[in-house]
Amino acid sequence: MDSVQYVLRHGARYEVESGIEYIQEIYNELGDHVPHAWLKPDMVNQTKAAELSMSGYTTSAKLGQRMQQRYPELWSRLESNAQTIRFVSSEFQRTMATANAFRSAADPSNQTLPVEVVPLDSDTILAMKVTCPRWAAAKLNVQTQVANELSTFDAIYGAELQAHVSNRLLKHSARELTPEQIQTMYRLCGYDVSLYGEHSHWCTLFDERTSALLELRSDIKYSRVYGPYGPRINQHIACSLFSTIVEDIDQALRNPKTASSTFRFGHAETLMFASNLLGLDQALGLTAPPITGNMTFEQSLHRGFRTTVLVPFSSNLGIELYVDQTSQAFFRLLLNERVVRLPGCTSDVCPLGVLRSKLAGDVGCAYADICQV
Repeated sequence: MDSVQYVLRHGARYEVESGIEYIQEIYNELGDHVPHAWLKPDMVNQTKAAELSMSGYTTSAKLGQRMQQRYPELWSRLESNAQTIRFVSSEFQRTMATANAFRSAADPSNQTLPVEVVPLDSDTILAMKVTCPRWAAAKLNVQTQVANELSTFDAIYGAELQAHVSNRLLKHSARELTPEQIQTMYRLCGYDVSLYGEHSHWCTLFDERTSALLELRSDIKYSRVYGPYGPRINQHIACSLFSTIVEDIDQALRNPKTASSTFRFGHAETLMFASNLLGLDQALGLTAPPITGNMTFEQSLHRGFRTTVLVPFSSNLGIELYVDQTSQAFFRLLLNERVVRLPGCTSDVCPLGVLRSKLAGDVGCAYADICQV
């Protein structure tokens, strides 16, 4: 093992500010029809919006410990070079807190340098959506397509979801729950699990099929706003990120003694953009049909783009670098600590040239130019 390069999503956080109003609506609508324990004040507390939760701290620390145990040979080099391992974060509380919890657990002797924070207004590697006007414009342009696909989905599956949730609630409301309300309730189930380890509240409203359908409904949006079915910029916005990763790899090949293994802490979209550039949806999917509102349930089970697989809280994408005795370079790709083979790789440890070929059109990109409106 010569070096590793990781991109990680922050740990479990509280709902973002824009989502709190939807949760408050559910609390108001269903407050008299569900047990009081289901209505957690933290989920509508604006002062905690988007901040790392206690479970997020714990999970991040455990991940840091696992990484230290996975790569002891890298940590052993710290005695001679404090920059052997670096930690880089975007300028958000949830990512900086994740990075610091990870670093403290991975390096209890405090041999590494402090977490480096990328200023938000110049962040082209972790919070790219903030610094890429072309992506911001494309996001607005794709909203009509997203709305149309969601409308198609709701026409096909909405009644089934409504009947199932209403039956589980044993609630007869003066008006039916909207698809967005049901989606919010499913998000509350996700928060129950990730923040509180709780499976017996909101999650009791859903079974395996309805959970899968609501994940698909969510992915209709994310696959277009951030994923491979959106505008062309989604395929290339991670070019600066991979340019820095390749720089670190090349430095490790030139001089292993000065090699840096870097852990970069970003967001769900950071990993989705990275996934687009690598084509991970194709690598993960049994088939690769486009995600549409009229997709059959069976088709949906075989899709490659699945946010619950790609970008759960604390998700991570790793590139391990190996050099053999003949100086040939190889890499191994890991998604959430499991090996993934890129197309062109015939084994888990794959010639580095396959990765270079995949990245050839994006490494060294002129980020300002590709993001210009």
